[in-house]
Amino acid sequence: MTAIHLVTGGTSGIGLELVRFLLDDPESQVVVGARRPAEATALRGLARGERLEILPLDLASLASTVAFADAVMTRLAGGRLASLAANAGVQIPGGRRLTVDGYEETLQANWLGHAVLVERLLPALAPGAPVVFTASGTHDPASGTARLFGFRGGLYRGIDRVARGDLDANASEKQQGMDRYATSKLVAILHVYARARSTVPGGPRWFAYDPGLMPGTGLARDRSALERWAWSTILPVVARAIPGSSTPRRSAATYARLLTGRLFPQESGVHLDFSGRRTASSADSQRQEWQDEVAEYARMAARDRRTDAAEPAARIP
Repeated sequence: MTAIHLVTGGTSGIGLELVRFLLDDPESQVVVGARRPAEATALRGLARGERLEILPLDLASLASTVAFADAVMTRLAGGRLASLAANAGVQIPGGRRLTVDGYEETLQANWLGHAVLVERLLPALAPGAPVVFTASGTHDPASGTARLFGFRGGLYRGIDRVARGDLDANASEKQQGMDRYATSKLVAILHVYARARSTVPGGPRWFAYDPGLMPGTGLARDRSALERWAWSTILPVVARAIPGSSTPRRSAATYARLLTGRLFPQESGVHLDFSGRRTASSADSQRQEWQDEVAEYARMAARDRRTDAAEPAARIP
């Protein structure tokens, strides 16, 4: 039986390797959301015909996100998704940037856009389908590896402030950008736990997956030229000696096992790392009142009038 998987951020890094692993199964098909499908050359080389479909998706735009969800529903034609990997992400080291929808861009691209996408696609998910948000150890202030790279954990200040990117005005612009990234990952984990608690048996199963430190991926694309050079040339060698480091291929292999039900086939609400083991997330991520607040915010965003796909992005106030 054909299994259709959906992956965001599948044009490079761990996402590209993930699609490669999923397509190793001849019965699998993959739908990928990409900001610039025409430029996804490496991705297009993985398969031909109906086995791989690349559709435009800009998670920093509610209109684009909903249009993508509607296109996926049309593509399925009544079929079901075997899994959904909310993998795309950005890290913006400079000043705060707001999207056309009025949200801080890091949060919308890393979490809120995915949350709205999942809400729209819930009717198309097969019973027990894994829904996986790509998490990060940077969310945890107790992570030594994250501190080594300047992260200090997620700074949850209430979902309204987080959505505006208003976390710590006294920090440098670079630190604020890192804080927003870590906080977006904390919010994603809070959302996973909330949905796992509220989903009825037979519904989707929810996971937060920490792929580890992976130098050389596209996550540093908005950094300075020197930082991008170090990220792509020096750190891949040095990282071998750093705890919690991995490679896109190794982390993607575990990700694929999770999406295809070979890891935690009956469980939900699991935070795990690239080794495939259940791991502890931060103390803040365990706060149920924060989990519920985040989940309700996602539901409200999915009901927002701006998620009407018929309204072009240019007309969104």
